[in-house]
Amino acid sequence: MNVAVLAYKNCLVSAVSGVLEIFSIANSISQDSNGDRFSGLSILSPDGEDVSGFVGIPLQVAGSLLDTRPDILIMPPVFGEVELLLENERLIKRIAELGEQGTILASVCAGSFLIAQAGLLDGKPSTTHWKLASDFSARFKDVDLQPRRMLIDGGGYICAGGAMAWQDLALHVVARFMGRDISSACAKTLVMDSTRDVQTPYFMFESKSLDEGFADKDILRVQTWMQENYSRSVSIKILAEQSGLGERTFLRRFKQVTGMTPNHYLQQFRIESARHLLEVSVKGVDEITALVGYDNPSSFRRLFKRMTGLSPREYRSRFSRVE
Repeated sequence: MNVAVLAYKNCLVSAVSGVLEIFSIANSISQDSNGDRFSGLSILSPDGEDVSGFVGIPLQVAGSLLDTRPDILIMPPVFGEVELLLENERLIKRIAELGEQGTILASVCAGSFLIAQAGLLDGKPSTTHWKLASDFSARFKDVDLQPRRMLIDGGGYICAGGAMAWQDLALHVVARFMGRDISSACAKTLVMDSTRDVQTPYFMFESKSLDEGFADKDILRVQTWMQENYSRSVSIKILAEQSGLGERTFLRRFKQVTGMTPNHYLQQFRIESARHLLEVSVKGVDEITALVGYDNPSSFRRLFKRMTGLSPREYRSRFSRVE
C-alpha cells in the first residue's frame, strides 16, 4: 500500500510525521515476521510547495497531490481556518477524484471536512473532533455525523475524531492492512493505548451565552442561575420564574439559545461538575452523586457512563490529578 499524508498550512506537524513513523515501525516489525509492508511513505501538499505547519514548523513535501495517486491518503488536523481549504476547488475536486478511483481517504479531526466537502460522506456515518461537531453538522446536513465515536471505518474512507486521534487512526490502518498482531506490537513498542473507542470522556460542556452573540438576557439570567444552583432540586416552573417568562415561552426561547432542553442543560452542568470532582478529589461516588444534585448513586453511575463512555471509577482511573 502506497501511503501519503497531505500537508497544508497550520496542519498538526506531529500528526504528519507521527503516522508515517508508526507505519515505518510497523514495516520494521512486519519485516521481522516476513509480513506485508507499506511502501512509498511520503508527504504531499495541494500544490507541491513546502508548507508551514502549526507554530510555524516547516514541512518539506515530495510533490503535489494533483500529480499523485496514493493507495491511502491521510488528512491531518488543521489548527487554523479550515474554510481556506474548503474553498480550494482544485484540492476538493482532486480528493473527490481519488475517492472515486479507489484511494482510501483517511482523516483526523477537521480533516473529515475535506472528505465531506468532496461529497464523499453524504448518507454515510462519519466523525470529527467533538468540538467541531456543530459546525460540521451545519455545513454537511446529509452526513450521518456520530461525534461520540473515536473512529469510523467506512471501507473507502476512515474518519478519526480528536486531534491526537492520528495515533488511533495509524494503529487502525496497520491492523486493517497488516494484521492485529502487528498493530498490537506497534502499540506496545510505542507504549500507546490502542483501545479508545469513543471521544465522550474528553467532551467538555461549553454553554452558549451572550458572549458568543446570543442576545437573550432573560435566558442568560437563567443560565447563570443554573450554573450557581445546579445541585438543587430544580423544576421548569422555578426556571421560568427566574427568567420572568411564562413556562411555554421560556422553554421555546431556552431551546433556541442553547440548543438543549433545560433538563438536558442542567444534566450537562451536573456531569461536568462530577467529572471535575473525580479528577481533583478523592471523594467517593456516593458523595459526589449527592454533591452534584442526584439522589440515587446507581442511576447516577448509569447516566455518567452513558454520557462519558466510562464508569465513574474508570474515569477517575484515567483522568485523576490527585497524587
